[in-house]
Amino acid sequence: MTEGDGELTGWDFFISYTQSDRAWAEWIAWLLEEDGHHVLVQAWDFVPGTHWVQGMQDGTTRAARTIAVLSPDYLTSVYGGAEWQAAWAADPAGRDRKLLTVRVKECERPGLLANVVGIDILGLPEAKARARLRAMVMRAMAGRAKPTSPPAFPGGRAIPRETRFPGALPTVWNVPARNPHFTGRDRDLKALAEGLAAGSPLTVHSIRGLGGVGKTQLAVEYAYRQTAHYDVVWWVAAEEPTAIPDQFARLAQRLEVETDPDPETLRVAVHEALREVPGWLLIFDNADQVEQVRPWLPAVPMPPGVPGHVLVTTRRSGFSALGRVHDLDVVEPGEAVDLMRARVPTLPDEVALQIATELGRLPLALEQAAAYLDQTGMSPTEYLHLLRTRAPELYSRGRSVHRQETVATVWELSLERLTADSPSSVQLLDVCAYLAPEPIPLDMFTGHHQRLPEPLASAARDPLRFNDAVAAVVDYSLAKRTESGLQLHRLVQAALRRRHGRQAPDIDESTG
Repeated sequence: MTEGDGELTGWDFFISYTQSDRAWAEWIAWLLEEDGHHVLVQAWDFVPGTHWVQGMQDGTTRAARTIAVLSPDYLTSVYGGAEWQAAWAADPAGRDRKLLTVRVKECERPGLLANVVGIDILGLPEAKARARLRAMVMRAMAGRAKPTSPPAFPGGRAIPRETRFPGALPTVWNVPARNPHFTGRDRDLKALAEGLAAGSPLTVHSIRGLGGVGKTQLAVEYAYRQTAHYDVVWWVAAEEPTAIPDQFARLAQRLEVETDPDPETLRVAVHEALREVPGWLLIFDNADQVEQVRPWLPAVPMPPGVPGHVLVTTRRSGFSALGRVHDLDVVEPGEAVDLMRARVPTLPDEVALQIATELGRLPLALEQAAAYLDQTGMSPTEYLHLLRTRAPELYSRGRSVHRQETVATVWELSLERLTADSPSSVQLLDVCAYLAPEPIPLDMFTGHHQRLPEPLASAARDPLRFNDAVAAVVDYSLAKRTESGLQLHRLVQAALRRRHGRQAPDIDESTG
């Protein structure tokens, strides 16, 4: 740029934009002038008394380069089109890099613009957007984009992996102890492995299901079976969101990254360190809400050849916002027998199947039953009789070594939260607790709302409110919604009856 008679005779950059993108144009202009460039931008330079069409003419002819701020509105603007076309016509071969493009909103680059190399800053945090804009300007002015550091060797994996002996755990590892009695779930494990392997380099899968169905145990088993694919496997207890930063700080120490008390700085540091790891797996166990986990997931894709996988276990709905959700159900009859036999090898087939049926093939209940039989030496037939006559008392006896909860307590926290959030939903569960453990038609409630207690009665009269009540029950995995209606696991029903301090009646398929 030169000056004559006190007036500017040229600029380094002319910002071409439409009024809907004025904020972007001013942001770009401010950044360029901070770096010492002289910029012509309508918002600042077309002051009262000036002729704006002449200003456009000056910009396209007297600026060394034009920066077109691309958006859907800009691409339909007559004047925007005239400005970028003038810059293109002055340098059709692009040798002088007179036309630069910055896309700030989702849009296609039509016609001649499709052949102009530009940058995107839509969706980027400000620091990255600033760095990308400055890099574009520097490269355009230099005419070359040689990096300041040598590129990685392109042969083989993008990041070399250290050789490990078969069965050896990754260097960075904090997964809970493996369950020596883990049985079955082959289809679920295969589905998880294939889903993660088939996804993008950064893939998130959630395992969702009823409390006690074995989500955590499935995640633990997956981690142990897939150790050969990862160099970092880190377990995060996610039920208390306030504890997540401390667990990431410990991961940062293991990755030899400087920790920082600021959670945002800590997240960025760990995520950047993971980009240098040949393969990693993060497991967020027992997450309650998507918003509590999402900030801790790396926001940018991993480099080629670097699998970054995330597993989340949860009882709650909504995690499809992060990626695929694997709904975990109770085990098959044969798997239920095998699970109990891992602790009680002499358990007869017929009695084992009857115990599994009484317990609804829920893994936690099966582990409790096997543990109780193992600890007491009671005959399986006697246990089955007690289960049919004094089930509520047995539900608190026998413990899995891998969790503190029992069938008597595993759903207490969910029920407490639901009671606070949606009293009508708890009343809905209470009524269902005394019906058969088969799909319960929802019109039984909406068609007879006058016979229901408040506030469930009012909710049943309003389709939207009733749907909200049902959705809350399903959200906490306390029931499943099927085409036939609402279905509760028989042990959830028993827990609800016990919660009321009443003796639960014998579970009978014909009860209704």
